Amino acid sequence: MNIGELLQLGANELKGIVDRPRFESELLLQSILKKERLYILINQSEPIPEFAEDIFREHLQRRRRGEPIEYILQIVGFYSREFYIDRGALIPRPETEILIDKCLEVLKDIPNPKVVEIGVGSGIISTMLATLRSDLSSLALDISPEALKIAKINIEDFNVSDRVELRESDLFSSVRDDEVFDMIISNPPYISDSEKGKLQRELDFEPDNALYGGENGDELLHQIIDLFFKRDEKYLLCEMGYDQRDSIKNYVAGRGSLEFYQDLAGHDRGFVLSKSSAFLIYS
Repeated sequence: MNIGELLQLGANELKGIVDRPRFESELLLQSILKKERLYILINQSEPIPEFAEDIFREHLQRRRRGEPIEYILQIVGFYSREFYIDRGALIPRPETEILIDKCLEVLKDIPNPKVVEIGVGSGIISTMLATLRSDLSSLALDISPEALKIAKINIEDFNVSDRVELRESDLFSSVRDDEVFDMIISNPPYISDSEKGKLQRELDFEPDNALYGGENGDELLHQIIDLFFKRDEKYLLCEMGYDQRDSIKNYVAGRGSLEFYQDLAGHDRGFVLSKSSAFLIYS
């Protein structure tokens, strides 16, 4: 088969399965042939080697079963960059870019800031912070060895391994008491366990320990808040579920200054917490 025939096969196979079957078919074939999209579009009569056709068909079947295309391509776009991704880590969502922006905003007047990230996953948060702020360093923690391997690839690809340390840890289990940072940042699992199997099937391919946060979904967020108040860090920034504002507000209960932020759709998406004695801020 040639490029054009294979693209049409892919579009037919993915029709009714994905929103843009032709486009995804092109992405899959680009990845296999290691060619730019323009090459694929203008060379549709070019024959395809049999091994490449076999891989393409295999990738189509994976996509038909609901596996996210990012895992198949092993590439995810984030903050206008491309990161390596695989099934051992959560696929970064666009709204997490706001968490990074908020972090940089809070740290803007702190020289040589030190950040500790709980749940590094693919490494995109710590990697982007170090990329966007050259004097920033971070300790990136995760309980999953698989996630740490993925994060290591991204940190090395972006040449920030000298400022981002990876460490296997259950919350702060491997952090010494004398290690103090300016900020704790986290995008923890915050979906209720009861939602498992009820959401879009692509989530079935992502790690449960990066998605589901307990019976109510906010249990790990509460643990992180408690941890923050036991330590000396100045700020805590966390992503959260759109319906967890009241839970977080009630749990903080006057212990610090709290500000919520929204995503581009106007939904509550995260919060900034400090130990300041100033009045609480509910934006």
